[in-house]
Amino acid sequence: MIRAPRSLRTRLLAALAIVLFTGWAGWFALQYVQMSKRQVGDLDGMIRNVAEQILQSLPEDITGAAQQPRRFELDLEEKTALGKFDLLAFQAWDLDARRRLVSSRSAPAQAMVDDFEDGFTSQSIDGVPWRVYSVRDLRGAVQVQVGIPEAAVHLEMRRWFHTSLGTALALLLTLGLAVWLVIEWSLRPVARLGEALNTRAPLDFASLPDAGLPSEVVPLVQGFNRLLERLAQALQHEREFLGEAAHELRTPLAALLAQAQVLQHAGDRDEARTALAELISGIERTARLAQQLLDAARVEAGGGARETDLDLALVAGMVADEFAQVATREGRALELDLRHAPVRGDIDDLGILVRNLLDNALRHGGPGARVRLTTAVAVEEGTRIALLAVADDGPGIPDADRERVFERFYRGGNGHRTSGIGMGLSLVQRVVAAHGGQVRCVAGIDGRGCGVEVRLPVRAGS
Repeated sequence: MIRAPRSLRTRLLAALAIVLFTGWAGWFALQYVQMSKRQVGDLDGMIRNVAEQILQSLPEDITGAAQQPRRFELDLEEKTALGKFDLLAFQAWDLDARRRLVSSRSAPAQAMVDDFEDGFTSQSIDGVPWRVYSVRDLRGAVQVQVGIPEAAVHLEMRRWFHTSLGTALALLLTLGLAVWLVIEWSLRPVARLGEALNTRAPLDFASLPDAGLPSEVVPLVQGFNRLLERLAQALQHEREFLGEAAHELRTPLAALLAQAQVLQHAGDRDEARTALAELISGIERTARLAQQLLDAARVEAGGGARETDLDLALVAGMVADEFAQVATREGRALELDLRHAPVRGDIDDLGILVRNLLDNALRHGGPGARVRLTTAVAVEEGTRIALLAVADDGPGIPDADRERVFERFYRGGNGHRTSGIGMGLSLVQRVVAAHGGQVRCVAGIDGRGCGVEVRLPVRAGS
């Protein structure tokens, strides 16, 4: 199996060479056929003219004057239209006596046309093919036969073929060299681009210049620049993630260490119980922070690539089951109103979305708060959407802070709202944006507390 060359330069040169050679070969074959026909036509015209001229130059009493056959030699040393044909022969015959009157030196001994028919004929004389033309006078007394071996025609065709072939090959090679130089010149900007890439620093994500590049290569470079931008963004997100993780874990770990030391040196059971409770609370907060950091890393890495058809109500129900015992233990009520809401998305990312909304509402709602989780299909401006809402009746947040609650690490508001780390709702916004939806902060249950509404496109065909 022959593999195609990997070099663009080689491919272009090979393709153009094949096209040029095929076109040239076809043209040369056509020229050869046309030249062959032309040579035959020129040959016939020449021997016909020679025959007529000889017949017209003979005296009228040639039959009586030529008692002895004589041979006349034609001066064919000079080049004629067909070349140096010293084998051109002619004969003059007395038709009544079937007697040869005159002939050339190269003429055969017998008649070239033994039946003495007029016109063009192809004869075999002593095993050699001849082209012969015969013409007689008006009285029918004398006939002139002029012929030439067909080998002379073939010899002239070979001369033409060799000369033309050499010239055509030289032109083809010259054209091939010109094409190669043009390809080299056209791909020189691409070669310079490759050299620039090879000398770049490992973390240099600056866009590649596309000035001077062929228009066919510009879309490739532009696509590569977009890829560089995404890589730069991904690297920046990784750096931000590491910075966030280091910043957010430093404080809770220090607090855990302090509470452990207090527990270690506790003087009585009450002091130990208090320190243990604070230690457990710190561990829960650290675990929640670690989970959110992992969720953030997954969302930033584009975890929603595995999209499937699913029901938002089922996703919300599975996540709600995880929080049911936590809500009961902390004296909070979790209300569910889950209706069919078909969407297309990544089940893990949507699970992160619901988990962060419920965690945010349960933690910030306060003691005895109600948290309501709702899914449904709604119609807005003639378009069906999948709606997911989480609301509580806790202390809520000021109206001025509702536009900023989705910012990363923003912890506005009052009361219990300041106890979070400010990552949950930012994760929610990123997941919603990745699924082509919208999210907003609204009033909570019965106009109290806080609520978050998520609108996602309904699955096509549902």
